[in-house]
Amino acid sequence: MRLTLDDLNAQTRRHGTPRPGARKLFAIMRDEIALLPAFLGHYRALGFEQFLIFDDGSTDGTRAHLADQGDVVLYEADHRFGTPVEIVFPDGTTRADRFGTWIKAALPHVDAPGEIVAYFDTDEFLILPPGMTSVAEIFETMTRGDIPAICASVVEFFPETLDGLAGPMPDTAEGLFSAYPYFEPEPLVALTPDAQPDPFGTSKTNNLFESYGIGVPKPSLLQRLTRRRPKPRFNRSPRHKLPFLRRDATTWQVGSHYASQPPSADHLLTIAHFVFTAEFAAKIDRARSWKAHTEGAAKYDHYAELLRCMRAEEGRFADPSSVRYAAPEQLVDAGLMRWPAPQA
Repeated sequence: MRLTLDDLNAQTRRHGTPRPGARKLFAIMRDEIALLPAFLGHYRALGFEQFLIFDDGSTDGTRAHLADQGDVVLYEADHRFGTPVEIVFPDGTTRADRFGTWIKAALPHVDAPGEIVAYFDTDEFLILPPGMTSVAEIFETMTRGDIPAICASVVEFFPETLDGLAGPMPDTAEGLFSAYPYFEPEPLVALTPDAQPDPFGTSKTNNLFESYGIGVPKPSLLQRLTRRRPKPRFNRSPRHKLPFLRRDATTWQVGSHYASQPPSADHLLTIAHFVFTAEFAAKIDRARSWKAHTEGAAKYDHYAELLRCMRAEEGRFADPSSVRYAAPEQLVDAGLMRWPAPQA
């Protein structure tokens, strides 16, 4: 199936109307009711005024909850996230990808033309820079500086031990940071003027996989004879994304973590990525059954193996380098965030 960004209305059904000029957040969700109250509460508190949300066939109450929210514009389609498509971008370039990736590019592009639209997954919680109280300041900075995109470090948060995954799922952002407060204070992405981000760091996920020897493919006889290393099914967990992006004739999303224009090299936000939560085992099971993620959900096969190994060894998430989160200044000091003071 070949789709341009302008095919949005032919491929989706919309419930509600986007409000021009409102500070908008876009997301794709499927069976996210466990995180949804915390997600909406967090981003409303940060100053977002409207949510454009594509529901990818939820069956756990997510869709009904979204439909009851007055600030949510709800979208749905007959195709699922993992349906193969060929995406045709406004400049004529094409990309073989999935329907969900096309939605990421097309939906904000068509329904918020010329606007800055934020994009987060349901387990991603933006942390504002020191002294900032509202995302309105991010929108104003981008507008004033004619900035097409802002990058963010995607930092995985986790409990101290495997026992920290037990208990009820927190229903507020404050509860999430309290239950899963640790992170690794190491930079993940380098930004250079007029260049795409360079995600050079290593995520907590990959550190854990390496520690437990997970995802190391066994070479075939031919590979052993030729000394060629087999290609792993899963490479690296995300370390960055572009959560704030202007959607216009020259700027659009490409894949899940890049855009047609490079982001500002002077600004770097931080996203707290809550992977290791009370929902970890359930999310693994869902992802493996859907197989909508990259490489047929290979990462979640590895997560299942990680969970098995950690249970067998009473494993720990935190190590001597891990830090308990207290304030955004820690992220600045670690090279995970920077935001220059506005000039007079």
